[in-house]
Amino acid sequence: MEFFITISYFDRKIGPIVFYFYPIDFLEKHLVDRITHIMDQIITEGFFTFSFDTFYSLNYYFEIDSTWARGLKESLMISAIFDGRISIETEKAILTLCIEFSEWIKSKDKIFTAFYKQYPEYYQNQENKKNIDENLLYVKSWVQEFYKAILEAVQEKITEENITSLIENKDVLMTLKYLLYGPITVENLKEWYTTNFPERNFYKLIRKLIKNQMILIPNIGKSKNPPFNIYIVEDLKKIVNIITLKNTLLKRFIKKHQTDSPEAIEKKSKELHKIIEKPFS
Repeated sequence: MEFFITISYFDRKIGPIVFYFYPIDFLEKHLVDRITHIMDQIITEGFFTFSFDTFYSLNYYFEIDSTWARGLKESLMISAIFDGRISIETEKAILTLCIEFSEWIKSKDKIFTAFYKQYPEYYQNQENKKNIDENLLYVKSWVQEFYKAILEAVQEKITEENITSLIENKDVLMTLKYLLYGPITVENLKEWYTTNFPERNFYKLIRKLIKNQMILIPNIGKSKNPPFNIYIVEDLKKIVNIITLKNTLLKRFIKKHQTDSPEAIEKKSKELHKIIEKPFS
């Protein structure tokens, strides 16, 4: 399935414009008009889907701080435009990428300057010119990385091996256990995750969990706004509890036999592992 990325910007003189697109070399006028029309209809930050002609677009509208804008805010929209419908799991995985992209943009100092190259009153100033050129490169590189991340999400396939190896990872299992207590917003889950696993990529984890249908972000659609709540899939709750119990029993077993030789411990551990798994196979 083919797709491309656009980032749109609300120009204070002419309204919404498609600021940059990737990886295609040319964007036809009727597509530009459709995309800018989408942005012109949106008034609140959020995730929106639109179908037009043979295309299906996923769009995330957000604002960034700006000292040059009249209201001290710049309005942006990142869009992934496909040549057909995609699965709901892929759609939700793209939502997490949109949130991640908006956070990249918001975290960069003076990133708003990237959208002012067409204004001579700003670009002719040497200090401004340096900021504009540098931040424009940042925005374009992030759009390209956004495309690559979506491509990876689209190509991922669900397999028993992938799920088994994924759920055995400590950070995955702890995240799923944390979700057993009830739904939590993406922002709050990210805060918890980055506190416990600062070296790991939160959004990459969420994409994998969504793609493997282990968590849900319900009600994604035309008018869904943040905060987005994440739920653990109901069928997975028992599995998480079983794996947690298995790991606890294995630890107790090894502790009880820690005076044995390493070879004996490994052998007994494997035997216990088979005993635990047998009723569920």
